Amino acid sequence: MDTLGRVRCAILGSRGLVAQRLLQILTNHHWLVPTHVVGSKESAGIRTNDIPWVFNESKPDLPEIIVREMGSGDELASELISQGVRIVFSALPDYPASVIEEDLARSGLVVISHSTIHRHSNKVPLVIPEVNPHHLDLLGVQTEFGQGALVSCSNCMVVPLAISLAPILKKFPVKSIRIDTEQSISGAGRGALERFREGVIPGPEIIGEPESVVSELRRILEIHEGSESHNIDIEITAECERVHREFGHSARVEVELSKNFSAHELIEAWSHFQSTAGSLDLPSINQKSLIFVSDINQTISSINYSDMESSEEIMQRLMNVYVGEVNLSEGKLCFKVASDNTVRGAAGNSILLAETMLAQGIIHDSENPLRSSQNIR
Repeated sequence: MDTLGRVRCAILGSRGLVAQRLLQILTNHHWLVPTHVVGSKESAGIRTNDIPWVFNESKPDLPEIIVREMGSGDELASELISQGVRIVFSALPDYPASVIEEDLARSGLVVISHSTIHRHSNKVPLVIPEVNPHHLDLLGVQTEFGQGALVSCSNCMVVPLAISLAPILKKFPVKSIRIDTEQSISGAGRGALERFREGVIPGPEIIGEPESVVSELRRILEIHEGSESHNIDIEITAECERVHREFGHSARVEVELSKNFSAHELIEAWSHFQSTAGSLDLPSINQKSLIFVSDINQTISSINYSDMESSEEIMQRLMNVYVGEVNLSEGKLCFKVASDNTVRGAAGNSILLAETMLAQGIIHDSENPLRSSQNIR
């Protein structure tokens, strides 16, 4: 594999949905290259191409990497650093993540975590690059990690919610937000998806999900003024339900506004929203934060995973956030929002986060010095 000029990365996790998406997308990435895959004792020694593929599109040609057993954090960090790895994408469940992620960061690696355990630490940024890249300022208080860093990714349902709500909160006074989600089977992980395909139908309840969605949204959407951030003084409630589709999360959102605004003003706010990350020339950034459609459910069902042939096409199409069925009446805005949960809500978001950190000079790699997005494209 040609690694020249690309920053070396490791993936923690080998069989899970997020881990497989990470490997798929990183394989032909312009800036990043996966050189190590770390898994459980049961997966150790297996080639990445021999791991069963669970997505509906054809299995891509993956790099010939032998899965390494996790082992101790110190031993793993020593091996990764000695072989030039700079970034670790962790798709581990909460318990193994709690054992190893901080050790790797303390050893000098940049760890981008998909576990839930760091999402409310006051020292760990919780970042959706288009919405709150300023949260990376928290890395300045991570003195215990030296040259390393630990950054957290949000719940996969929170990503489209935050991207669709951020432009509204930036432009208009909001009194309350009510959210009703419909989340796909794959959001519960590979095991749940495999059981569903075997005919095991789960119930609609997602224990703890409403609380997670609300608390993470509050942290991501907090008001940033200068060097200070303030909680948003808005009532947010959520109901979350598991639905019988394999991929794609959606939600119906009701926003109560303090004043009356026109539909044109609201559409303008969505259409012209751009963050710092959105202004950077990043490989994974979409030119438009939101795509407007007439029917959200039809849009989700019409996404044909099987006709996507390259990782570039996967990123271009599955990083989209769709907004539709918009209605504004008497100060109440209602709309639906949806996105793919494995890419936009998970793997793609963390890769975009790594790109943002590289372009802003937050991540430094001595073997591949990156001075600007133009240097590293």
